[in-house]
Amino acid sequence: MSDGYQLLEQGERLLAENRLDEAIERFRRFLDDFPDDLEGQYQLGIALYEKGELEEALLRFARVRVLNPTDPRSYDGMALVMMEKGDFGEAVRYYKEALERDPENVDLLNELGIAYHELGDEDTALAIYERAIQLEPNFGYPYYNKARMLVDKGRYEEAIANLEIAISLYKGEREKLTDVLFELAGVYEDMMDDTKAVEVYGEILMLELDNLEALVSLGSIHLDNCEYEKAVAYFDRVIKLDPQNDSAYLEKGYALGCMGDVDTELEYLEKCLAINPDNKYALSNKGAALMEQGRFEEAEVFFRRAIEVDDKYSWPYYNLACLCALRGDKESCISHLKQALELDPALKEDALRDICLEKLRRSEAFRRLLEEDTH
Repeated sequence: MSDGYQLLEQGERLLAENRLDEAIERFRRFLDDFPDDLEGQYQLGIALYEKGELEEALLRFARVRVLNPTDPRSYDGMALVMMEKGDFGEAVRYYKEALERDPENVDLLNELGIAYHELGDEDTALAIYERAIQLEPNFGYPYYNKARMLVDKGRYEEAIANLEIAISLYKGEREKLTDVLFELAGVYEDMMDDTKAVEVYGEILMLELDNLEALVSLGSIHLDNCEYEKAVAYFDRVIKLDPQNDSAYLEKGYALGCMGDVDTELEYLEKCLAINPDNKYALSNKGAALMEQGRFEEAEVFFRRAIEVDDKYSWPYYNLACLCALRGDKESCISHLKQALELDPALKEDALRDICLEKLRRSEAFRRLLEEDTH
């Protein structure tokens, strides 16, 4: 093998290892001596695309087309660039050009389906995924992408069936299998089947014991189901793996507060805010914890700070309403509650049962507010 082609081989190896700068350097040196080498131009285009240098990548793929107009990879490469740019119409055009040259390429069909999905043409996308599956029933991606579309349509059982096929095909490929399992867990969460979702997240942890996303999801599910000790255990694992994860301190603090340990809740909210002083959820939760301790002035500061961070976040207004009710300031309470309900009408349910608003429920203004259509 000549020294020049050794450079090409080195570039391909470095590209496979995601060492993009080194790969690009090798490909450029190779092309200095062999400017019309189709493989070198294509591989450089892929490396540039992976690095995000889209304009030059497009030029390299166009050069491949000039060198060999029948090679579908030039059109596939240009389609990849257009997908990254968000120009899905152009991506469709290039994928079709590629498929004219390689009509039974299931990878191209799968990518074309994704492009149509992005364009909002779901019926065409589904038909293309079906075509890919007919051509290669053991190719997992079309099942996965088809399932994602079925979820959007609320066709959960069909989505699950397709994901289970994809799982069976990816048993030996951990990264792909993990992606499909996350999608399946999300479907079960959409269906409010937390038991199944927990099982699937558990399968992910069997593949990757310290998968942060799965640990966070499990903590959140247990928190939503008032299983506070289990939630705390998962968020502890997240904090150990990622000490700068402000949300983990927030969620653990909330769980501790629900268990009645407000002092420790405040400690964890402080840790959260030390990492991210603008975490609106922590600001509002800290205000609520201080309010529970009767520290009303301090609580109000944090509620108003949360509103400064995001004036469209409903809970600080609701908490201010509770604070004003506890102070006996009925007018301010109604005003803040109105703001909260305008942002989130679902808070009516909380207002109807919240003990801090109990005295206001006899108020005509309070009853009128809850009877209003806030949509």
